[in-house]
Amino acid sequence: MKIKSMVLVFALLFTLGAGTAAAAIRKSTIRIDGMHCKNCSGSVAKVLKATAGVINVDVSHERKEAVVEYDDEKVTEAKLREVINATGFKAVE
Repeated sequence: MKIKSMVLVFALLFTLGAGTAAAAIRKSTIRIDGMHCKNCSGSVAKVLKATAGVINVDVSHERKEAVVEYDDEKVTEAKLREVINATGFKAVE
């Protein structure tokens, strides 16, 4: 009986832990003014990828946007916009 209870507790903790981690992942599309070439989008992508909590980045100078997948418990969209603005480009609200 004790072993069954322990297995049930571990299974419950594992399920709750997995659900919590998945719930924190967000995806935002941020419009960016000022990018004109591949080097521009590369610069923005580089700083976003170096930001704690960022999981995946796709920056396009053609579409003038960044699609960022991130852990919202580690970084906010507002912080991502600050990071973009610090590169000299403008994250549009």
